[in-house]
Amino acid sequence: MSKSTKSTDKEADEPDVQKREAQKIKTLTDLPGIGPATAQKLIEAGYSTLESIAVASPQELSATIGIPLATAQKAIKAAREALNIRFKTALELKLERLTVGKITTGSKALDELLGGGVETRTITEFFGEYGTGKCFVGPTLVKYYRGAELVVNDIESLYHEKKKTEGESRFDGGYIVRASDIIVESVDANGRIVKVSPSFIYKEKVPLIVEVKGEGDVKLEVTPRHPVLVYDGASSIWKPAIEIKPGDNLVSIMNNEVKLQRVYRVEIKEHNDYVYDLVVPRHHNFLSPEGLVLHNTQLCHQLSVNVQLPPDKGGLNGKAVYIDSEGTFRWERIESMARALGLDVEKTMENILYIRAVNSDHQMAIVEELAEIIPEQNIKLVVVDSVTGHFRAEYPGRENLALRQQKLNRHLHQLMRLAEIYNIAVVITNQVMARPDVFYGDPTQAVGGHVLYHAPGVRVQLRKSKGNKRIARVVDAPHLPEGEAVFAITEIGIRDAAD
Repeated sequence: MSKSTKSTDKEADEPDVQKREAQKIKTLTDLPGIGPATAQKLIEAGYSTLESIAVASPQELSATIGIPLATAQKAIKAAREALNIRFKTALELKLERLTVGKITTGSKALDELLGGGVETRTITEFFGEYGTGKCFVGPTLVKYYRGAELVVNDIESLYHEKKKTEGESRFDGGYIVRASDIIVESVDANGRIVKVSPSFIYKEKVPLIVEVKGEGDVKLEVTPRHPVLVYDGASSIWKPAIEIKPGDNLVSIMNNEVKLQRVYRVEIKEHNDYVYDLVVPRHHNFLSPEGLVLHNTQLCHQLSVNVQLPPDKGGLNGKAVYIDSEGTFRWERIESMARALGLDVEKTMENILYIRAVNSDHQMAIVEELAEIIPEQNIKLVVVDSVTGHFRAEYPGRENLALRQQKLNRHLHQLMRLAEIYNIAVVITNQVMARPDVFYGDPTQAVGGHVLYHAPGVRVQLRKSKGNKRIARVVDAPHLPEGEAVFAITEIGIRDAAD
């Protein structure tokens, strides 16, 4: 055999050798140049998986744990080969695309709009009219029935009354007491007043509140993102308290008669004290003695339940992680959604890993930790609700815009890496703002600028329709046509809208 033939054979064998070497790599110590001591340093620095090594830069890895740049480059290259992160042919991408999983939303119309459901290996963004985060100050009056007796009491006194008889439990960032023995008036999806039992009263400490004053001595003191029912000249809409302006009309219902009370002052105040909320299942609102409709969130909750379903029912047989930056998570909605699907309620709730992000740095640190949690816990869905809330609050004004966008960009790339490497679905919600320069069409746009315009693979705008109906519109997706779908938020979750 000639020398040139031997050389050709050797070159032909090299890819197979590299493939066999990559298949041998299962742990950090299997990487070239990484022994037990170096592996321990990597773990302590947050690089505990092959995936975290594969997406790191050589300079970052070298500086963090003090290894030569060449060693870092070899380790990263080996990790990428082991994870099959390389150039691929279009045919390989097609075959890889067939492994993409989809989670049903609960609505066939919405699933069809999304090409079969919410996909893995990408970020899906839902943005709508307002965020949440709903609570009232202690002196807020509550109208309720105890048997046949009508009682008007402040919510703080009611909380302490229930604390004495029912006891108090820690929940989320605050406390809850049971309140199922009283009845409150609520407005259902069709605008009718119904009587329902609240499940709990919730309290937590907050730094700021918004004071809204209106005609007839109306005074409302709530958290900034608390939705308040107002009339916009054409219909009644929910509006965050922070966005209410003098001249807006509050909607009140007294003796089944709708009244409008004009707002004349809105003021942000320091509070640094507890606020309270009545947790009302199904309708999530109650009527105050003045008749004001007080709101107390849906798609992310439904996906967190549906991901646990078997594939033949639209799920992925996996768990969900719910990162809550606005206090929007409500376990009672999970309970009702799970029960409607015939799932074990307690097991369903155990399969949702919840964490409250207290600021933007904490939010990013949580996502870093997910590299370890996802493979260990069989996570198939990560929800960030909302993705921009903390960034917007911590970096206000044009002078901080560049820094905010850089940090938000890093965060979105964290989430993109998780989606692609672990083949999971990532769902983010986003706030919207009004553009004063738009006089025709929809004046709202998602917060986050161009960074958020390009990062998510699928962007969906949600807006209110009549009653409990919502309209979803695909505004950006490389593989989906633009279109709209109507779905409904019902007592048992997301469903198709009734004709």
